[in-house]
Amino acid sequence: MAAGSEDATEACCGLGPLKATMGCFSKEMACRSPEKHVWWDLYSPTEAIDALVANWSWSPPSPSGSVALQQLAGESSA
Repeated sequence: MAAGSEDATEACCGLGPLKATMGCFSKEMACRSPEKHVWWDLYSPTEAIDALVANWSWSPPSPSGSVALQQLAGESSA
């Protein structure tokens, strides 16, 4: 599972099937462990997934043929 997440299908906060029919109205609706979810609500990934995507965008873990944001910014990894 991505970034240590245990639940890639059900959102942490929302209503309906997979908690993805209606959005999150209050923090009291949220699950107890959002770090175990990929999705915060029906639209947004959790902070852990946001950080993972940002890190991968800045400096991909392996050569993939694409240009990393780090290279576009002219930064070195050293």
